[in-house]
Amino acid sequence: MIIAETSQKQTVILETNELYFLSELFGAGASTEGDNPILTYYAQGEMNEDWEKARESLLAKGILRKAGGGVELEERAFSGLAPLLFADKACWMKYKTGTGIYEESLLVTDEKVMAMELWQGEPALHRVDEIGGVKEACGILADKLKWNRRTPEEIPALLLSKRQFEDIHSRADELDMEEIMEELSKISDDQEGIIALAKCMKTSVSQGDLRLFARHGMKWECQSAQFMNNHHLNWLIRASSREDEDWLIATPTPQEKFHEMLQHWFQQ
Repeated sequence: MIIAETSQKQTVILETNELYFLSELFGAGASTEGDNPILTYYAQGEMNEDWEKARESLLAKGILRKAGGGVELEERAFSGLAPLLFADKACWMKYKTGTGIYEESLLVTDEKVMAMELWQGEPALHRVDEIGGVKEACGILADKLKWNRRTPEEIPALLLSKRQFEDIHSRADELDMEEIMEELSKISDDQEGIIALAKCMKTSVSQGDLRLFARHGMKWECQSAQFMNNHHLNWLIRASSREDEDWLIATPTPQEKFHEMLQHWFQQ
């Protein structure tokens, strides 16, 4: 059985076809109405996979057991996989820290949070870890994304052109600090904010994308944001998703506020 326990928390390793089989078997869905967007994302390309092969593999691992004319989750496996299969909140993130680029997801129920990521960089293997309750998970996530505690609240948010900001951000590695400040000055006259944002763009310790999901009935709501953090300031960046709109708001966000935002989303 590829289920390990550390301090009573479980870790499960699943192949992509096994993940798809479980999601379909228990209605979390990669092909049904109201499908879980995280499971659908990771199960891409597995729609025509051999279900019998996945079923036998899960039986051999001790994740499933035969019951009557079908199968059911082993009790021990159910405890670890319930948030994965029956989540009503989720978070997908892709971020860069140092020289590494990482992608992982959180799946949330009222009682537990599971983290899922590719295992050892293999695209067809997924490591699923139980990381605790919502409050604990939000703290772990803030630390992982290197959200510092020093961000001053007196710096106001910046309202910028989304297209121009994205162009500047894409060239940040080749521009020096003065050039970034000069480019930002063309889309905002808030000099204090421009200086702080330019410094963060040149000295970031982490940056990436977040997508927060919540299920309402048979539909999933999604909100997207970007973030950029250095040792002195955290920026939470939201932009319009409409093609005919060109606004972006970059907001200095202390760790406590980011933690509260995540906790509110997961518990609403």
